[in-house]
Amino acid sequence: MLNISNAVFQLLVIPILIHYATPIKLGVYFIALSFGGLASILVNFGTSQTAVVELRRANNEHEKAIISIETLAVRFYPLLFAVCISLGVAAVSNNGIYYIAILPMLFAEYINPQFYLIAQYKINKYSILNILIRALVLGLIYIFRNDDQLIFIALFSAGLGMFLLNALFFNQAFFARHIHTFWPNFKRIIALIKTHILIAGNGITVHLQQSLFLFALPAFASPIFLSAYGLIDKLISSCRMMVNAYSAAIMPKAAGEHLQGNEQWRTLKKQQNSILTLACVCAGLVLYFFPHFILSLLLLGKANIDGSFMMEAIRLLKLIAIVPLLIALNVLNVAELILDKKFKSYFGAGLIVLLIAALFILFLYLGLPNYTLGYYPMIIEGACLVIYFLIIQSNRSNG
Repeated sequence: MLNISNAVFQLLVIPILIHYATPIKLGVYFIALSFGGLASILVNFGTSQTAVVELRRANNEHEKAIISIETLAVRFYPLLFAVCISLGVAAVSNNGIYYIAILPMLFAEYINPQFYLIAQYKINKYSILNILIRALVLGLIYIFRNDDQLIFIALFSAGLGMFLLNALFFNQAFFARHIHTFWPNFKRIIALIKTHILIAGNGITVHLQQSLFLFALPAFASPIFLSAYGLIDKLISSCRMMVNAYSAAIMPKAAGEHLQGNEQWRTLKKQQNSILTLACVCAGLVLYFFPHFILSLLLLGKANIDGSFMMEAIRLLKLIAIVPLLIALNVLNVAELILDKKFKSYFGAGLIVLLIAALFILFLYLGLPNYTLGYYPMIIEGACLVIYFLIIQSNRSNG
């Protein structure tokens, strides 16, 4: 429910912006949002993935408090770095105000309590409040739909809403009464950062695969294509968000099964892959055969949309029909590397896929036809699936 509501919010904001912002500003919105997502991954620094597993393995409240507070400590220096980078980009960019607007998003990620709430199966209240806050933010964006600063309002209010929500659960998730007692010394923080840097590196490289492409697109594509691709990119992001949500929901159980042995884990993985495959095949069929219906939903049924935009969006929807399935088939491969603590392999996989993304962009500069732009998500997700699969098979053989 939590991640579906986040995905729906993300998709509902887009039609408002499409109708009331210019294609150029909409393209800037997608780029700034992508930058904010990249900076948030840096702030999180891989802690959400590791902390869930560690909390499930904790024996008592004392150990849980130490894990949570160390999670907050690990995020502190990446937060400072991300804020400085955002301010620096804002200072040199023509659209600097939009990079200022993402700062609340970074502070919200710093105090993100979801790792604790998921591990403790206490996510229900947070999820319900998330829906309410998302609805209020969506209403605010709609009220200011004719404002010249609509893009700023959309970015800033979304981040501020998440910060306020996360602040409500700060005491519970981070054992606020014990922060001064269990806050690690600088040496311990450095050791924790070294442990997490490979996970954070993978998250950054994965996000860069999309961000670099978005940053490069203005050099090859028209504003219409950039806006259409931005819409499709957010749809893919929403699919990934929901698939990752499913993975996160079973991670506590997966940690327990993994401790009992490889056979139990592989049985669980096979079962869950079957469920994900069925769901994503159905989603892909709808994307391919009913693109007009999907666009009608995404654009709130409005008919006065630019014809060129609609044609580009329909073409892209058909091209990405297989992408949800590729994402779903790979998500538990990622979970297996984390459970096995194969962080070097995890980081290496991200680097290889990032190299493929960079090569694709380089080939575009060297003259690759522009019609290939729409194939990028399929190429990247397909490469991810193959590379992670080969790495896992290699680890199993060597293990």
